[in-house]
Amino acid sequence: MRTKILAIVQSFGSCNDSFLKEDLRRLEYSYSIKLTNIPSKDDLCLLLLEINQRDGWRLRMLSEADEPLFDFQRGVDLGEAYNTSEIQLYKDTEVRIVYSIEKTKKDSILSVYDYDAVVNYLTGLPASEFMGAIKSHLDDSLVLEVIGGGKENFSTRSIAVINENDSTPSLKRDQAWTGRIEQCGRYCQWSTKQPDVLPEDFFIINNGKEGLLSKAFMQVSLLLSACYVADYSGVEKNQLKLRISGFKTLISEFNKAKVCDLAFNEESVNQWYDIYDWCYTGGYTSDRLTIARNIISLNCTDYTSLQLNASTLESIKSNFRIFEQDNVRQYIKVRKDVSKDLLDLQDRINSVVEGFTGDFRKNVVGLGTFFLTLVVVRVVANGQWAGAFSNQILVLSFIFIVLSAVLLIYSRLTLEKKEKLYAKHYDQLRERYKLLLSEEEAKKIFEECNPKKVGTHADYIQWQKKTYTWIWGLTLGVFLLFIVFAWCYNLFETTNLYKILKAIISCCTKSI
Repeated sequence: MRTKILAIVQSFGSCNDSFLKEDLRRLEYSYSIKLTNIPSKDDLCLLLLEINQRDGWRLRMLSEADEPLFDFQRGVDLGEAYNTSEIQLYKDTEVRIVYSIEKTKKDSILSVYDYDAVVNYLTGLPASEFMGAIKSHLDDSLVLEVIGGGKENFSTRSIAVINENDSTPSLKRDQAWTGRIEQCGRYCQWSTKQPDVLPEDFFIINNGKEGLLSKAFMQVSLLLSACYVADYSGVEKNQLKLRISGFKTLISEFNKAKVCDLAFNEESVNQWYDIYDWCYTGGYTSDRLTIARNIISLNCTDYTSLQLNASTLESIKSNFRIFEQDNVRQYIKVRKDVSKDLLDLQDRINSVVEGFTGDFRKNVVGLGTFFLTLVVVRVVANGQWAGAFSNQILVLSFIFIVLSAVLLIYSRLTLEKKEKLYAKHYDQLRERYKLLLSEEEAKKIFEECNPKKVGTHADYIQWQKKTYTWIWGLTLGVFLLFIVFAWCYNLFETTNLYKILKAIISCCTKSI
């Protein structure tokens, strides 16, 4: 790229001074020359660069007073912008030629034309600005395509550096990773605004040809990993500070925070990343961070380079396993207590239902015994129906049925009140254990005893109440129909028609 642009410049004269600047947004070449030659429009067209279609370029010539002698860019006819007669007036004077490219990100790809210039720009930034420059172009992914190739190539989970015409790797910023930014805000303290990037964005997982930029990425990855584990971090423009409070207090300060000045221990890059990744994976994030800080404070051999002992991560995991075993014992005790309390609730409601069904049995047996006594003593013993069920006995039987109905209503009301108390105690118990159990675990344990859920123990109680109420009611209905029938019979027995029929039947019987 630089060679081709220089050819354009030299077609106007010899170069006295040059300036080059390229970042992730813009590329600009500026040359001071003595205008000794004015190429024709056709010759200039042959020299003009053809760059990729996603970017736009611009070529200008400015006088010493910064007056535009011509201004040519993509999409503009050179014949209208390039007037050789006007340029001729400035021949043999000092002029400046500026060639610029405005970059556009398309399909997550961003062009890099002068790789060394971009690397020098990025690594010369303070760490906070380096992360900001990358994040300003990083949505789900970012691919830096080096035009001309021949430079380093590598990739992280969301960022890649490739050479021109290389295949684009599959990259995506996972939602689970970005949730770690919010977690870090809860568990770690920042003296400045927390960076909106993750160690995953800079930790290299595929490394081809290495160079200064890949080294800078790994240094920033270690820095972010340490920040996400530390309980206090400060990433400012000219200063970097980390504090990890554990069994000992680890404090690292760097007065120069430029990326090119970072000198963390390269062998510890993977260790710090693995520790960070372990802390934010699998739950218990706060406990994991506390344990990690304790062990790191004992295993950091060099506070300046953040060098760790090789066994640091395994020591952290071992300590966490001990912590888990204590938690498991506490968890089993809590589960046992919850189960016992729920069983006690179920036993209490079962006793209420048994009382309800007991009342039913006693009433049915009592009524049945009363009527059977009448039938056996008054009907079977005397061998006749007449007089067995007098109106006085029917009134007394009706009173028994009414009292039984009242007892049914009272038993149902008592059962419903006890059910409401059961539901209230259930809710209180669930709230009590809400702080000790996770939401999912509490839901799993209490779901079976939920008094509002179909198919649970409480639902079976509802079924018993409904079934026994129907049986009790039908039993009372049968006895009531029997009383009505007996009363009707008594009325019929006192009529003249009954006496005539009785005499006829008696006469016919004697004749036989």
